[in-house]
Amino acid sequence: MKSASLPENDKPGRTRRKNPLKVSIQRRLLLRLGLGGILIATFLALALYIHERNQIGEVVIDRARQVAICFNDQIRNLLDDSGLSDHKALQRELEVLFIAGNLKQWIGHLVFAGMYDASGNKVACVTDDEYKHIGVVDNLMADFDHRLSADRDSRYKIRQIEGIPHVHIVAPLFDSGGRAVGQTEGMFAFSDTAVADIQGRIVRTILGVVAIVLVATALLYPIILSLMGRLSRLTANLLDSNLETLRVLGNAIAKRDSDTDVHNYRVSIYAVSLAEAVGLSDQAIRGLIKGAFLHDVGKIGVSDSILLKPDKLTEKEFEDMKHHVRHGMDIVKRSDWLKDATEVVGYHHEQFAGSGYPFGISGDKIPINARIFAIADVFDALTSRRPYKEPYSFDRAITIIRKKRGSHLDPSLVDAFMPISRPMYEDLAGSDADELRQKLEAVLKKYFSKGIASLT
Repeated sequence: MKSASLPENDKPGRTRRKNPLKVSIQRRLLLRLGLGGILIATFLALALYIHERNQIGEVVIDRARQVAICFNDQIRNLLDDSGLSDHKALQRELEVLFIAGNLKQWIGHLVFAGMYDASGNKVACVTDDEYKHIGVVDNLMADFDHRLSADRDSRYKIRQIEGIPHVHIVAPLFDSGGRAVGQTEGMFAFSDTAVADIQGRIVRTILGVVAIVLVATALLYPIILSLMGRLSRLTANLLDSNLETLRVLGNAIAKRDSDTDVHNYRVSIYAVSLAEAVGLSDQAIRGLIKGAFLHDVGKIGVSDSILLKPDKLTEKEFEDMKHHVRHGMDIVKRSDWLKDATEVVGYHHEQFAGSGYPFGISGDKIPINARIFAIADVFDALTSRRPYKEPYSFDRAITIIRKKRGSHLDPSLVDAFMPISRPMYEDLAGSDADELRQKLEAVLKKYFSKGIASLT
C-alpha cells in the first residue's frame, strides 16, 4: 500500500517556515495590546499622581483648619471687645500661634501668617525670615486680594513656589455673634523630606500600577491571539469558499459559451499585471479580478439558440445578446462581496471612442477597470485558439492592439501595456491549465489575503 507523503514543510530535515499572515497578526496584536496597556497605565498613573498629591494636601488642610478654628476661639474675646482694632494684641496672638501652633512636622511648616480686616487691610503679620523662599512668598501675598469673600467660607489652594508645593490657607474670623470681621491667612511649605517622600510614594505606586497593567496585558495576549487565530481561520475559509465559488461560476459561464476556463485565468493575470503597471490600488485590483471572472455572467440569461449559434447573429439576435451586460450587472449587484465587479461586468463592452454598448460612454467615463480588462480580453482573444480561428502571433496581435488604440482601447493604457506584454505572453502562452491555475492562485493570495491580515 502506498504511504501518504508528508507535506513539504513537515518532511524530516526541513525547517518549518512561519506563516507570514500569522506572524503579521501576532505582531499587530502584540503592538496594539502593548500600546493599549501603556495608555491605560499612563492614565492610571496620572490619576494616582493627582490623588496622592491631593491626599497629602488634604492632611495639611485638615490640620490647618483645626488650627484656624482654635485660633479663632482663642481671640474671640478680642474680636468681641474691639473687633480688629487692637493690632498689638492681635499681633501677639498671631506670634504665639506661629511659634506654638506651627506645624513643625516632617511634612513641613508655616512660613507666613497674616490677619486682615474685611476690606483686606493688614492687621498683623508674622513670617519665617529664615525660609529661603520667603521673598517670593511675601511678594505673592502682597499681590493677593485679602478682602473677605462674600460666601464667608474657608479656602485652600496648593501653589507651586520655586518648585516646592505650598498650601495657601484662608479662614474667616467670627465674633461671638457669628459675624465675620476679617480673616487669617497662612502659607504652609512642604519640607524637602516630605516632597521626596511624596515623590517616592507616587513613583512606587505608578510602577506598581504599570506592572499590574502590563502583566494583565501579557496574560490577555495568548487568549486574544487564540481567538483571533480562530477568527482569521474562519475568515480565510470563508474567503476560500467565495473565491472557489467565483472560479466555478466563471468557468461554468465560459463552458456554456463554448469557451475555456484558461481564458479566464489568462485574462485575469494579464489584467492584474497591467493594473499593477499603472499603479492601481489593491482594493481596485480585487474588484478587477472578480470582474474578470464574471464579465460574461449575464450570458446565463441569453438563450442557447443565440449563444451557441454557429453562424453570424442577425441584427435582432445581436441586440438580444447585448442584454447580457445588464443581466450581469443585476446579478453581481445582489451580492455585497461582488458589487465591485460591476465596473468590469457592466462596462467591458464600452469602447474608448464611445461606440460600445450598453451605455455608449467614452474616454475616462468608462471605469478604469473596464478599460484595463478590455485590453487584456482583446489581447488574449487574439493570441488564443478559437473554434473559428488559429491563435495569432504575438507581433500580429500587438499590431491589432495598436490599431485599436484610441478607438476601442484607452491610448494611455495601451502604452502602458506595450512594455509588459511580451514577457507576460511568453510566460503564459505555453502554460497548461494547471500551471495557469497555480499562477492565478498566487495572484489571488497576494490581493485577497491582505484583507485577512487587516482583521487585527
